[in-house]
Amino acid sequence: MFLEIDTVFFAYPGKASPWILAGYSFGMEAGERVGIAGPSGQGKSTLLRLIAGLEHPQRGNIVIDGRTVAAQNIHINPEERQVGMVFQDYGLFPHMTVAQNIAYGLYRLKRDARRQRVEVMLELTRMQELACRYPYEISGGQQQRVAIARALAPNPKLLLLDEPLSNLDAGLKKEIRAEMRELMDHTHSTCLFVSHDLEDLRAVCGRIEIIGSP
Repeated sequence: MFLEIDTVFFAYPGKASPWILAGYSFGMEAGERVGIAGPSGQGKSTLLRLIAGLEHPQRGNIVIDGRTVAAQNIHINPEERQVGMVFQDYGLFPHMTVAQNIAYGLYRLKRDARRQRVEVMLELTRMQELACRYPYEISGGQQQRVAIARALAPNPKLLLLDEPLSNLDAGLKKEIRAEMRELMDHTHSTCLFVSHDLEDLRAVCGRIEIIGSP
């Protein structure tokens, strides 16, 4: 099993409900694209934040590619987990160009290798002509492409997508779904995609799991 979530409990301090996730378990194999669906407030985004290392479970274990990244006495930092994440609001840096945003996670590479990797990602996402633009100068669909390119640029072991299509209109959604599927096919990405929209998940994922109560 590539990703193992073993009996994870998590609660945010001060919340009325004691647990966002209460004994949640989940697993997926390398190369799978799995969708997590469910209503708001059932822990979908929290699950991704736990896997990425942005939150830490109160109980339970998280294992990525045979390495325990979260347990009672273990917390591997996010930058050491080899996980890429695309946030609902994309999380692009407004003061950086498209190319600079994509290059952000490539600091370990030498300059020429970093430039070449950015060029590859710009080509894969059809963003070459917009490389010098800033996020506020491009459309929502283009921002989404940049966010995915930035997440995939360091060749992460696992890509996490947190409602990445929720801010797009229906027509653009269909186009971006097809592009996402094509990009993931090309990069052979292992992907966990969270959404309340089953159509988004069906278009991209090979398996869908439901979290929380209907």
